[in-house]
Amino acid sequence: MAFNLNEFRNKLVNGGARPSQFEMSVIWPDLVRGLAGVAQAEQDVRFLCEISQIPGEMINPITVNYFGRQLKYAGERTWNDLTITILNDEDFKIHKALEKWMKAVADHPTTVSQFDGGIASGSYATDFVVTQMSRNSGGSPTQAYKFIGAWPTNIGDIALNWGSTDAIETFTCTFAYQWWEAVDPSTGATL
Repeated sequence: MAFNLNEFRNKLVNGGARPSQFEMSVIWPDLVRGLAGVAQAEQDVRFLCEISQIPGEMINPITVNYFGRQLKYAGERTWNDLTITILNDEDFKIHKALEKWMKAVADHPTTVSQFDGGIASGSYATDFVVTQMSRNSGGSPTQAYKFIGAWPTNIGDIALNWGSTDAIETFTCTFAYQWWEAVDPSTGATL
């Protein structure tokens, strides 16, 4: 088949999805949401989450040896943890809220959790949604992914440097979660 630029342009609908067009929403656990300063952090994540990701997945093969040969069978679906990068404001609202969440999961001096655990009401785990937006059509949502049963496992360092004069602090936060689902960005229904 001969090279045809117009056919290529027609295949890349609306100029292609753009990695900068997304929104991250976090529904904080009720226990954390009730703590001072967390309600504002819940709203601010939508604006200050600078880097997120659409989840990848894999099916790990199960290898069985037989007469010197390796046969591979489909194993279980697994996925990597979700790591996001957040712009830090001078009030440290999101950072403090994440610290409070982790402290409630396992307190520093006692390692005692303030949560009931599990996935029931009162759990330390909650759901997140990452929504991809269109560059066209007024920025309408095009695809969304819901992370089920997520909780923070690692709040990254904040680098301090006298030479960084034209920068805003950022930090990462890694979340473990149970699984993800592709959802309709308008209704939230599982696809």
